[in-house]
Amino acid sequence: MSRWYLGVGALLGAALLMTPASWRMWLYTLVAVMVVTALCAGIHRHRPVWSRPWWLLVATVGASVLANIGWAASMTPSGAPRFPSAGDLFYLVSMGMLLTSVYWWVRPGRYRGGLLDAAIALAGGAAVVWVAVVAPLLSGGRYSGLRLAGYLCYVGFDLLILALTVRVAVVSRVRTVAYRLMVGAAALWVTADTVFYATLPDGAPVAADWVQAGWLTAYLMIGAAALHPSMARSTGSMPRNAALLTRTRLLGYVVLSMLVAGLAVAETAGVASGDGAWRVIVLLCLGCLTSVLLIGRLAQLGAALNQRAHVDPLTGLGNRAALQDALVRRTPEERVLLVLDIDGFRDINATFGHKVGDAVLTESGHRLRAATPSDAVVVRLDADAFAVLARGGEQTLGGLAERLLRALAEPYPTAGLTSRRIRASIGAVAIRAGQDGAGALRDADLALRTARDEGNGTAVFDPAAYARWRANRDLIADLQHALGTDELSMHYQPIVDLESGRIVAAEALLRWTRPDGTAVSPAHFIPLAEQSGDITLLGEWVLGRVCSDLTGLWAAHRLPVTVNISAHQLRDAGFATRLLERLERAGLPGAALIAEITETVLVTTVTDAATTISQLQQLREHGVRIAVDDFGTGYSSLAYLRELPVDILKMDGSFTSRQIEAGSPREIAFVRTIVELGRSLDLCTLAEAVETEAQAQRLRELGCHLAQGYHFARPAPVAVLHDLLAAQRAPSTGTAA
Repeated sequence: MSRWYLGVGALLGAALLMTPASWRMWLYTLVAVMVVTALCAGIHRHRPVWSRPWWLLVATVGASVLANIGWAASMTPSGAPRFPSAGDLFYLVSMGMLLTSVYWWVRPGRYRGGLLDAAIALAGGAAVVWVAVVAPLLSGGRYSGLRLAGYLCYVGFDLLILALTVRVAVVSRVRTVAYRLMVGAAALWVTADTVFYATLPDGAPVAADWVQAGWLTAYLMIGAAALHPSMARSTGSMPRNAALLTRTRLLGYVVLSMLVAGLAVAETAGVASGDGAWRVIVLLCLGCLTSVLLIGRLAQLGAALNQRAHVDPLTGLGNRAALQDALVRRTPEERVLLVLDIDGFRDINATFGHKVGDAVLTESGHRLRAATPSDAVVVRLDADAFAVLARGGEQTLGGLAERLLRALAEPYPTAGLTSRRIRASIGAVAIRAGQDGAGALRDADLALRTARDEGNGTAVFDPAAYARWRANRDLIADLQHALGTDELSMHYQPIVDLESGRIVAAEALLRWTRPDGTAVSPAHFIPLAEQSGDITLLGEWVLGRVCSDLTGLWAAHRLPVTVNISAHQLRDAGFATRLLERLERAGLPGAALIAEITETVLVTTVTDAATTISQLQQLREHGVRIAVDDFGTGYSSLAYLRELPVDILKMDGSFTSRQIEAGSPREIAFVRTIVELGRSLDLCTLAEAVETEAQAQRLRELGCHLAQGYHFARPAPVAVLHDLLAAQRAPSTGTAA
């Protein structure tokens, strides 16, 4: 249909330009009727959600049809319409309708931006129109009275249409074909009108052919916009975060300012030639107004940039900066800060995609806003983390946290999530009246960590917990420094064969002694290094020192050494290769090393588990044996034994406590089960923390192969281990297998 419309329109346009002036008004009327038909057909076919501006265009063009009929009926023999006539009245109505349509193109009440841009365009355009149209009309003496007032009224309508068109271009999010046709039609209409009115002082009120072609083209563009399918989504739409100032708009401001300045200079030169000073005064006023509006626009831009810097673009809530600003303000009432994150949000992204994840975050933000008091500050911190700052004391924390969790737990109207409950964890802290809340976010984060670790849903900040966190942070910093000093050392505890009592291996144990002689327990700093990720660097240092010590132990006694390997190290796909290369450089076979891991090393993602098993298999293929430490304390020992390439089961020390010495049936049953499991799988069993001969004897009776503990020897430097091995007076200690 659009092709037929454009084809017929082109034919009518060509015919109009070749038709005598007395007939042109009737052809204009025919074109206008065709445009009205196109508008009605487009509205009926495409059904725009926001149809008001389109129906106003129907009324606009319909009024112009009546105007053309009125003008045609009152045409003089020379081809000029008489004034005033019914055509002028209907044309005035048509201009008012067009102005209203452009205003309603962006739905009022939903967005107030673009007004300054429109005012700038109005002031700048007024300066141009003043010089080109208004001042010549006022000073030429050719027109006066009602006709002059009518022309000035039409010019005023054109300026307002220009200003509102600029507003549409600034605030509308769409850039569809229909949008571009409508904006182009408005611009062409205003341009043709301005040129027509600018030529009035010098000739008859009959438009030149090319001006009439401009009006005709603007008409046809309106109809073409209505027939295009994109018209359905071209009106009433605004962006969530519109561009504050594009390069094109900035260039337009610069050109407009230069144009107004150039016109002022030209008019000033005219005054020097004896022309009226009032023209310059008006132009200078318009130039000053334009400058003031531009300054206001720049100030608005600065305010908008500042506001946007405090808004999360996805949810429309405040962001971390907005929360920090609210926290540092001291208030006379108590406040509470709650920080929460969605449990398992990464799984939602991985399963349903980031689009669904974004929808969940947006919906969560809306629910949190609805579940909190109207004066509360609700922000999205990052990823799936939100925060709520509200008035109230510690007694209000529980109720508010419960409302937030309940709001998030409702099913989400998203595919795949309608029956899935969203859980969250909350960390909360109370801020005393008049207190600066600058540190509250840190405290709430610590409480959130506690809530996640304990699985309680909500946790309130504990000052003692912060003191522990601070101490642990300082300890990790000291550990990082110790890596480059001699504060760290390796001690070795012998592993003995329970039947012969001979040393057959040794476990490498890391020791840390501060410069003041204070010893730091491995049970304290090793878990902290795991949490911080520093265990990787620490593990590399340990392997380097162990390989250095092991060179002498293996050469003199063929004694293998067990060394603890962390899950962080095994997740590195190049770890096994680097370890084997290190052994090769030290002249050591794989049999000289026993890699000791914990059962929970596979409690990780599927990808990491595959990498871990691959690393262990590579080590085992080169003679390095694998020992499972703390066996029996994990989540699923048998499942892990099935997955891991294992050679040695190392029983946790809790099984060799004094209860086994006293013959506790329960403890004995556990140990017997582990020993029999190892025997059935052709694995060696090793008991740790053996402190008495009675415990050692009970383990022998149960069939345990190896043991270590204070009963045999305490951990000591490698030199002490050499002395113990020499004291055995045996040429070979054998191996741990």
